[in-house]
Amino acid sequence: MLILEKQLLSSEIEVLGLSADQKYGNGKSILCLIPSTEVQNYFSPFESLPEDLELIFSELVNATNQNRIRRLEEEIVHGLCSEQFTTPLSLTIAVSDESLLSKRKASLDLIRYKPKAAFLVDGILTYCAIMNLLGYELKFPNFIVNQKQKGVDPRVRQMLAGHHLHITIFFDDKNNLDQSDILRLCKIFNQREVQLHSVNLARITSDSPIKALIYQLEKELRLDKFGGMSSKATRVTKSDPFITTESTMLHMILAAIGGSRLRMSTKTINQLSDGSTIDRPRLERIKPAIVIFFSAWLESCQKQLKYNRDGFHYSTQIWQALGLVIHDLISNQYSLDNLKRAGNLLGQLDYSRDAKHWQYCSAMMIDIRGNHYKNATSGGRTFREGIARYFIEVVS
Repeated sequence: MLILEKQLLSSEIEVLGLSADQKYGNGKSILCLIPSTEVQNYFSPFESLPEDLELIFSELVNATNQNRIRRLEEEIVHGLCSEQFTTPLSLTIAVSDESLLSKRKASLDLIRYKPKAAFLVDGILTYCAIMNLLGYELKFPNFIVNQKQKGVDPRVRQMLAGHHLHITIFFDDKNNLDQSDILRLCKIFNQREVQLHSVNLARITSDSPIKALIYQLEKELRLDKFGGMSSKATRVTKSDPFITTESTMLHMILAAIGGSRLRMSTKTINQLSDGSTIDRPRLERIKPAIVIFFSAWLESCQKQLKYNRDGFHYSTQIWQALGLVIHDLISNQYSLDNLKRAGNLLGQLDYSRDAKHWQYCSAMMIDIRGNHYKNATSGGRTFREGIARYFIEVVS
């Protein structure tokens, strides 16, 4: 348990915390725990910010930041009320106080500084979300008591009020931080792009209804009859016993729902590029089309699936192209019977890599040896869109 000690002394504040002995960059930092209801006493309020920081913080009221704050509120409420593991609430404060005092006290570090010379540089949106849940509303630059208190559960407010935040206080007791240092720290924290970007992480941990649909389709399409579906692999290789993967099914469903305009990202598991939500009713509407189309495709293609482990029929790009075909046919008011016919026709195509009919597909080209066809486009998206256009020509 980290120890916090706070004492107001002539507009100064005293904090006890832990620090690392090793040097990392310039400056020092200590880590402590501070009650959420007191944290605003440890840094300069928004109405007392230097001009540059005030300009930056004024963007808190724009729509993008307000949406992010609302999502953070939901995450905080979930963290307070859920028994699942979640990340701790944390903020970082940078101190620019020439009179700052730093010394060792027993096994801890003590610093004394003026709060008006300290500024929030990380966790800015988290702080706003916390204040909202505590019953305040930002009318920049002031937080005012929210008279409406709409949507704030008193139990949540009480739980949050008793919650301690992980606070890192950054300072330099040799060369005091100036405003350019504060701005640089603020930029570093708020423009980070070093976090792992992983669609698979979002897929595996997602509670999106798409994941439930994937496993419904696995059963209804009887994928076990063709080798089953892997929940771990992202693609199918020659030696694999399964026909497809959870990742491939996700890509196919998203293509069927969103068409070619949908760009795959960690967000698209729950939301389309136009901002609309991928919810259960939307998935229930698309499900019959996917089932009847792929049932026909699998039935017509079953011999190839069994005897040719090196064909394009195992490619994620091909399955996603088939999803694009479903999207196009639905958009053109094709009936379920017509979707079944289309799936049957496409299942009869030869998916071997040396099949002659690929010469009529603009997304394919023969390799240098003249033996096999390969991607003739500049990337994955253009390849699957080109394949989808060719498939649509076949069934039209």
